[in-house]
Amino acid sequence: MDLQIAVDARTASGKQTKRLRAAGIVPGVVFGKKAGSVPVQLDAKAFEALYREAGRTSIIRVKVDGGRETSVVIKSVQRNPLTGRVLHVDFFAPDLTHEMQADVPIAFGGEAPAVEATGGTLFTSLDHLKVKALPADMPHEIPVDVSSLVDLDVAIHVRDLDFADNVTILNDPDELVAKVMPPRVEEEPEVVVEELEGELPEGEAEAAAEGEGAEGEGPAEGTAGERGGEGSEQE
Repeated sequence: MDLQIAVDARTASGKQTKRLRAAGIVPGVVFGKKAGSVPVQLDAKAFEALYREAGRTSIIRVKVDGGRETSVVIKSVQRNPLTGRVLHVDFFAPDLTHEMQADVPIAFGGEAPAVEATGGTLFTSLDHLKVKALPADMPHEIPVDVSSLVDLDVAIHVRDLDFADNVTILNDPDELVAKVMPPRVEEEPEVVVEELEGELPEGEAEAAAEGEGAEGEGPAEGTAGERGGEGSEQE
């Protein structure tokens, strides 16, 4: 993959870079042991398109003001947390004769048959791998096909992935990459019916309720009559 972008030398710094961003220009820097540190600027849209293809591992050829070509990787990107617009980019010029380490993203593809067969869920425990390789051999991403997950007993580990001979994976070979987990079964809470202490059988309870109603209503009505009778005798 041949990637390149034109950049210009940058003289604006500090608060002056706000005017660059307002004009659709991204400030940045190219740095490295041999390259030194060179402030640069480049078109924001062109950079976004490049970043989608290169990520942070692919070699990019840059020329500052059309000068000598330098091989770089995108070291870091600063963005506005609200708008997502690029605020600054760092290009690192590695020594192409020495291996470098990088976190290479995993690209999952395919369909896991066990998901449809069991109603389970695809579980991925890693989203990148630690890779060591020469800068020019560093992969852009690591493809992982999950179509081998035919049932819940099958899993994909780091040792199952295919890599080029010139790429070294630093992760533990037994580290889990992907697996289909069984569906979660939510148990319904058990309804416990507790008997009230001293509760009467159904027939007796009804009889007791009728008796209580008679006693409760009788005195309320008869009390006044009894009091009236007592009053009339006294009179």
